[in-house]
Amino acid sequence: IQLAYVVQDIEASINFYHKNMNVGPWQLRGPFKTTSALYHGQPVTLTLSIAHAFCGHTMLELIAQHDDTPSVYLDVINEKGYGFHHWGVSCVDYHDQIDLLKKSGRAPAFEDMTAIGTRVAYFDFRKEMGGFVEYIEMNAGAEARYTQMYSRALTWDQKDLILKV
Repeated sequence: IQLAYVVQDIEASINFYHKNMNVGPWQLRGPFKTTSALYHGQPVTLTLSIAHAFCGHTMLELIAQHDDTPSVYLDVINEKGYGFHHWGVSCVDYHDQIDLLKKSGRAPAFEDMTAIGTRVAYFDFRKEMGGFVEYIEMNAGAEARYTQMYSRALTWDQKDLILKV
């Protein structure tokens, strides 16, 4: 459901996507600090800004990390620079999906709880696929939020490019 990119300057990136692909409106959250994030099983506090928009039926996500705390975001930036980071996969059976991945020998590289109470877990598929995969718990809150964002994209009047959420 999502393609995500790490960016250096989130507002400049929003403007670039709008200018070159007419993507908008963007819903921007941050900067904020994570409160329940785990990086390879260890608690971390990251300072992030995250923006979402739809391009057709696909959600685009831009992520800017504002500190140098070790993270899956800096892993990619340090390895290859800014750009593609992960695919987002919707999971109505989140717990079962994560258990299946763990049983196959994979461990989550990053886990967190979003502001709307949705669990997410990133697994490293860089070797096989060139990026991480983020498994997103699809609950009623996430479904409502994504539907609202998609509706805004369909009815966007081209006036407000950035909506702070």
